[in-house]
Amino acid sequence: MRGVSIQRSARAIAAYANGKVLKLQSGYLAGLSSSRASLARLRRLGTSRDTSWMSIGDDLFEGFPELSPYEEEKGLSSVKAALRYYAMLQQSKSMPVAVLQKDAKRNVSFGSSCRAISLEKNGSDAPGVRRRMAMVEAASDFDGVQTAMRALVQLMKASKSVIQLDFGRLASDLFQIQFDETRSAVFMRWAQDYYRAADGNKEATKDEDE
Repeated sequence: MRGVSIQRSARAIAAYANGKVLKLQSGYLAGLSSSRASLARLRRLGTSRDTSWMSIGDDLFEGFPELSPYEEEKGLSSVKAALRYYAMLQQSKSMPVAVLQKDAKRNVSFGSSCRAISLEKNGSDAPGVRRRMAMVEAASDFDGVQTAMRALVQLMKASKSVIQLDFGRLASDLFQIQFDETRSAVFMRWAQDYYRAADGNKEATKDEDE
């Protein structure tokens, strides 16, 4: 029964994170100084220059869904991480990096976005990307997961093309990673999406050649 509760809460977290990213992205692309300041604060989360909880309260806590005491801390951690990754990826980019759930027409999971890193270089750095993804899965706790994922997000940010993510879906996945009942299924989906993206690229290349 707890698995059902986790899935229900994961959907609420996805919707909540999606709304927060929509607000941040709209303001940032419109050039609002308040949105730029919010992204700067979110990027500092978990660093030596960590920001205060009060300064990010509006971005993180306002309107947060009601969860059980057992789930609430994990929910907050997952949304905090997803917002920080959005802030990192959007920095200095004039195009949106967030694919919003209501507009998503293609697979933009963390796994498929990781594949986009190596596809940009014709697969030359695929072994490094796969190694980092394996480090995420092998992490012994959620702090380790976040550290390993940060390295992958930094690679996405350094890409010459704009690599996008569904951050609502990412927050949901991060939430489920923290439970034994759902952890393995998330990593399985990421692996599937990583290799499906590779197959799709091969087919596209084949069609172009013909």
